[in-house]
Amino acid sequence: MNRYQESLPFITTLPLQSSYRNNNLTYKNSNLLDDKDIILSFKLNIISSKLTKTTHYTSYQQKLYRLVKFLKEERNISFNGISLILDQKNYKSIRTNKILKPHNLDSSYRKGKVRENRIEREFESKIEDLKFKILHTSSNILTKSCKFEL
Repeated sequence: MNRYQESLPFITTLPLQSSYRNNNLTYKNSNLLDDKDIILSFKLNIISSKLTKTTHYTSYQQKLYRLVKFLKEERNISFNGISLILDQKNYKSIRTNKILKPHNLDSSYRKGKVRENRIEREFESKIEDLKFKILHTSSNILTKSCKFEL
């Protein structure tokens, strides 16, 4: 039984792939004719609309918007009907604590959809200035230099 099998609750025949096994691989016993350094450099541009705070609303406002959105899109209920449902459930407006009227719900719904589209939009990431160099380490002489455009 080897040291890998001792630490496991079951018997294995081979060491786990995630375990480290030293094979004594060093540059001294390699069969390379020349030692080379490979240098890869690039510039990665990432644009995202999710790097800042994505919500400026209270939990009550978020809950109210999700409820209006669900009733409008999934149940296909008019804003008049949604207003009646929310009144029965005792939902009130944030600032004035009054009944939510259909035109208020319509405005909140439209602004919420615009906001969702703005936050959820996707941007393409770009890799630019991709450079690949192979250098001889013994003499620091450039042997190949390639530039790729993506």
